[in-house]
Amino acid sequence: MLQKMKEQGVQEDKLMLLKGVSGAFRPGVLTALMGVSGAGKTTLMDVLAGRKTSGYIEGSIKVSRYPKKQETFARVSDYCEQNDMHSPHVTVYESLLYSAWLRLSSSVDSKTRKMFIEEVMELVELTPLRKTGVVCFYFLLLYLT
Repeated sequence: MLQKMKEQGVQEDKLMLLKGVSGAFRPGVLTALMGVSGAGKTTLMDVLAGRKTSGYIEGSIKVSRYPKKQETFARVSDYCEQNDMHSPHVTVYESLLYSAWLRLSSSVDSKTRKMFIEEVMELVELTPLRKTGVVCFYFLLLYLT
């Protein structure tokens, strides 16, 4: 895309996708990110989740007023992209259990792991959907405590 823009006379070497973005997520509150197509929602989520692998990222990302550390942030958050696919044969609870097995240290015992999942489900109001089949999600769950 940048090459096509240069052919049309654009002089910049960098294409700025996000500018002047700021905001805050309140702990314990499920937050929706909404906007028109092309507004930069996915780009913003990719940057916040640490999934942007090319280009330049300038500015600061803070979690609880501290600079974000990707290793820690990846353990306390989850981001399912719009094209993530989930088996329709797996429930919401089973999907979270699988994610917990992948993310939590092997030193965390099964009972503690399940207690954590129950707490997260309650926090983001998924408990009534625990037995619902997962088809496709596009949301960010922040379980920051």
